[in-house]
Amino acid sequence: MGKASRKKQEQRARKASSVDVMDGGDPRARGEEALGRLLRSNTPGKISLAGAYAWGYAALGLAQQEGTDPDWHQEIDPLDILFLGTAWPKGFRDELEFANARDAWLRLLRGTVHGKGVQHFIREAVSVSEELGLPVDDVELMLALTGRLEAAGLDQRQLPRRLLPEVALQDCRAAHGPSLDLRLPDPPEDVKKRVRRFWEDGEEPWADDSPQAVLRDGLRRFHDMGLPVEDDSGVLLPALYAALMTKPGELLEDMGEHAWAWAVSLDEASPLVPVLDILLVAPELELSVAETLGHLFAVPAFTEPFPSDALIWTSSPGLALPRLAFGLGIPEVSTRDQAITPDLLDWVGMRTRMHLSAAARSNAADLDIEETDRAEETDSQRKEPDERWAERRESVRETVRQKISKASGSTAAGRRRSDRPVERIWNADGSSEIWISTNTPQGKELKEALESQINAFRDKFGREPAPDDPLFFDLDADKPTRITKKDFDDMLRRMAERAAEMGVDPAFFHAWREVGYVVTEETRRGFTTAEVIAFNRALARHQEACE
Repeated sequence: MGKASRKKQEQRARKASSVDVMDGGDPRARGEEALGRLLRSNTPGKISLAGAYAWGYAALGLAQQEGTDPDWHQEIDPLDILFLGTAWPKGFRDELEFANARDAWLRLLRGTVHGKGVQHFIREAVSVSEELGLPVDDVELMLALTGRLEAAGLDQRQLPRRLLPEVALQDCRAAHGPSLDLRLPDPPEDVKKRVRRFWEDGEEPWADDSPQAVLRDGLRRFHDMGLPVEDDSGVLLPALYAALMTKPGELLEDMGEHAWAWAVSLDEASPLVPVLDILLVAPELELSVAETLGHLFAVPAFTEPFPSDALIWTSSPGLALPRLAFGLGIPEVSTRDQAITPDLLDWVGMRTRMHLSAAARSNAADLDIEETDRAEETDSQRKEPDERWAERRESVRETVRQKISKASGSTAAGRRRSDRPVERIWNADGSSEIWISTNTPQGKELKEALESQINAFRDKFGREPAPDDPLFFDLDADKPTRITKKDFDDMLRRMAERAAEMGVDPAFFHAWREVGYVVTEETRRGFTTAEVIAFNRALARHQEACE
């Protein structure tokens, strides 16, 4: 038997042994066997996609055993593990750096045979999740997946060194920010007039969904908190981010770091990148606010609608796999927290970033670790291709954090509880509570509706609802069962069909189905500007389709 035939026979035997993971074999045992084989046949720098996954899985186990695993390790999924293995033994400062580097690396693979391999990997991960009935980020599933990767042939092709993160991301904007050699565009001739009008205009950002309008709104919020919005260009980027992306419970002390992560997360091909790069380098170049605005007005994207890719948070673990799965036509990804559908992706991202920020603050307080000590430790672990830029970048980020932390109030929005009938109160860890005022007619109506729903539960099941019971349940089920997204979508479709009878635009219900929430005049302040923009755009699309 020739060498090539013998290799093919070995591959077929290995594939056959792996396939029966789902046919009565022990998934854990098969996964452990595959893990051992992959670790022996792959070495750092010379790995396949399956081998990278094995090394990432082993790195997670080692960190947990040594007690060095950070909180964000609890949020990762198989695709995160795959990337972790390609970068090993390199570590990451935090979940923001990790997620941005992951996404930049995945973009580099697009259009290559390895990009198709990643797509195959995602399909296998979701398939195993469905077949085993386990969340995609479950520990048992992630081990069982190892065997399936062999069967899928993802251990047969090595990643070239030029596509490994150590090499591929050396000069990547997502990892290091814009270059110090960035050439700023010349301000327009009427720049003084434009800057003056910028401070005078009062249009709401949801009426003008451009970076210019949202930045103006953010600066007004910061001004109300006592920040020097007309004197310090270091507050411009956090102001734009805060007005666009944050929930009221997000803390001001997180704004600088989160704004930086969001700004460098976008694909370099995004039309918004020139705007964000100006905002990123302005403090370093010691530009005044007026000078920075002048350069911004020279970029068309500053006064044009936000690109859709800028309206969603991606800089956290656990977000890339579902996002790419949806692009492959997979309608739902099951995780330990919940089943994620396309309309929930931004919600999950928001909750994850707030949760991890709260956990980091708690750990820092418990361990009494000074931020300067953490920065020194990070500097000793990381080796940037441009040390001078790394030091300056950290200096700018620290300056922004300090300026934002000194603002009055503790949350990004700085809003007081209003007299609105219904309001969602956000906590700093991403959890929230619904507050209903019974002092308004609408609040009284909602209270009566909720009481009616509780009575319906008693009539149906003969008992009081427990804390974990769904308030809105499947009427045909024998036990309390939460209505599914399909049920809810079907209900909205029926309402859209009857919209004319109710005197309502049917596009309203179609937009609701698409984004997963509904924005009205009364409720819009409970949403981020990004959410309002996304809903308005969906509404406009469906209105055009219905004409």
